[in-house]
Amino acid sequence: MRVLIYIFVGVGAAIAVIALAITLLDDGEQAMIEPQSDASQTATVKPQAGAASVTGTQQTATVKDDVSGSADAPAATADPAGGVANDDVVPEAGDPAIAIDLAQVRPDGNAVFAGKATPYAEVTVFEGDVILGRTKADENGEWVIIPEAALGAGEHLVSVGAVSEDGTSSVADVTLAIQVGETNEERPLVALLPQSETDIPELLQSPDDAPATAVDLAKSDTAPAKVGADSSDLDASPVPAVAPRSLSWKAGGELVVAGVSRGGLRVDAVADGKPFGAGVTGADGSWQLAGQVDMTKSSRTMLFTLRTADDVAIATYELPVATRDLSQGLDGSRMVVVQRGDALWRIAYSSYGEGIRYVDIVRRNASAIDNPDLIFPNQIFTLPQKP
Repeated sequence: MRVLIYIFVGVGAAIAVIALAITLLDDGEQAMIEPQSDASQTATVKPQAGAASVTGTQQTATVKDDVSGSADAPAATADPAGGVANDDVVPEAGDPAIAIDLAQVRPDGNAVFAGKATPYAEVTVFEGDVILGRTKADENGEWVIIPEAALGAGEHLVSVGAVSEDGTSSVADVTLAIQVGETNEERPLVALLPQSETDIPELLQSPDDAPATAVDLAKSDTAPAKVGADSSDLDASPVPAVAPRSLSWKAGGELVVAGVSRGGLRVDAVADGKPFGAGVTGADGSWQLAGQVDMTKSSRTMLFTLRTADDVAIATYELPVATRDLSQGLDGSRMVVVQRGDALWRIAYSSYGEGIRYVDIVRRNASAIDNPDLIFPNQIFTLPQKP
């Protein structure tokens, strides 16, 4: 008997020593969750080629007993092909049983997720087999989860599942693709990836979701193609430059062209060698001119020239313009001219105050945008009118 007592005392002392050691060695640093993706679950979320790239293979997300918190809850598996493994458990796409309304991630990886579920349902945010957080929806079905651990650098695929009071399990029909940078200087990219390949990903947060001026857009150097040296790097050097930024129709059938410039006092334009219009530059380098366009021609080349007070040409920009593109704006919608370094989410933010509305631009210009990742200088996109 004494031997057993000594053993128990010894084991207890050992546990106490281990606990004390853990306490003393804890440096207080926040826990980090490394990306859980593997060969069958990958995500690539990169701003590239002048646009926000949101691609990836959907993960298979299963609401397990240990995730849902209910031993009797049936498992629900999201199918990468866009369906579900158990139609009796997981709702159809668009079912409000579980939805993600908000996902924000700070540069240090700390995040907050929020959405809707059935009232009083137990909601779990998880990545692979790692539970990021769990909570219970309120009487209105609203829920908010702030994970205690931060997301580590890399690409994460995060899912949201719920178990209602009657034991029904469900998984959100979208997956959160999150890319956290190696440093704390870049804002993570967050996007909703639909299960269906036909649906367009929705950008919730981007590394540069901030207002950009026309000069900022023109000076960037990240797009896959280049325009002439005269129209690039407007703010990188004192070299004079000129670039068109938008087109619009006004009463009487005149086409209005607006743009930015550096140096010079006046901008004039010709279309296929014929005078089109002229305008003076503002203090900020902005300019605007208008003229008539022969819509019976399939295309034309417009040449914009920046001139000094002595009428000396100091910079030029050549823009091919298709009648097909111009006709898209005849309903009064504004059209934008893509410059080197432009991104769809930047254009959306500048136009609507919301980068997420780049999705509307893609839909409106579906015939001209084969891949939202790739937009090229001198493309002309029509902007949907504000609601």
